[in-house]
Amino acid sequence: MRKLLVLAGVGSLSLGLTACQNVAVKDSDLIRPDNLTGYKTKAVFDAEKLNKVLPQAQLKEEAILVQASGADATQIKEGNVTIKGVSVTQPEAKATVLYFGGNLTHVDENGPLLSNLYAACPANFATFDYRGYGRSNGAPDVHVLKEDALRIYDHVRAKTQGKLVVYGFSLGSFMAGYIAANRPVDGLVLEGSSTNPYELINARIPWYYRPFVTVTVSDNLKTVDNQAAVSAFIGKALVITGENDVSTPAELGRKLFESMPSQDKNYYMVPNGTHSALNKDPQVRTMYCNFIQKLG
Repeated sequence: MRKLLVLAGVGSLSLGLTACQNVAVKDSDLIRPDNLTGYKTKAVFDAEKLNKVLPQAQLKEEAILVQASGADATQIKEGNVTIKGVSVTQPEAKATVLYFGGNLTHVDENGPLLSNLYAACPANFATFDYRGYGRSNGAPDVHVLKEDALRIYDHVRAKTQGKLVVYGFSLGSFMAGYIAANRPVDGLVLEGSSTNPYELINARIPWYYRPFVTVTVSDNLKTVDNQAAVSAFIGKALVITGENDVSTPAELGRKLFESMPSQDKNYYMVPNGTHSALNKDPQVRTMYCNFIQKLG
């Protein structure tokens, strides 16, 4: 039996294409918490690890308590979900960046990545684990992740002086877009992003299979529309895609960019870039540092 692997960038589905097929996509296909992946922390991101890259920076552990409800209420005896993360401040920072990582990423991997990114481009940053990921407990679904994104933003905004940028990669780009549609952000960065789950899955199916495949998404996922979320955004924006990204194809990120009415936006497609490590590209770093510097 021939198999087609449809990678959504934040999850995977497989189907046999011996006849017409329906691909029914639900939350758990695109959201992969640790209980589904078996993730274990290999190295904790702490002040010692931070200061090897940013000697003058200071790290603080963050926690946001949320009353458990739904699936969480049956799993958490103490009655609270604790969304955990870290914030980092450093001298001469030009702005603060709230970073939402991709699926299968965690604070303990995002922290070193961000430390290196801001070594040559001083900025404060904060990043949190999603419910059910890494340091945070709870059970994630589309609705609670969107609600948590606003909680995280409000928590960071209340403690931030100066400009606050929201930066989302892959799954995190949907959180960033949702925040931009519901809160006043000073800048928006979308990396490896997409428009909505339906178009994301459909784009992953080779053209020669599409006549035989019908894609449907759950009611929860139908509420996720990043294109609609950014369609009223008029602030400063940067959209980054990879030329060879098969998880979130570049044309979907370009479509998001073109949907923004902002007059202060930039788009860059990394030549031969795939889905991850796009912000390690020298041109991306130059554009991103200019983006941060102009906010200061």
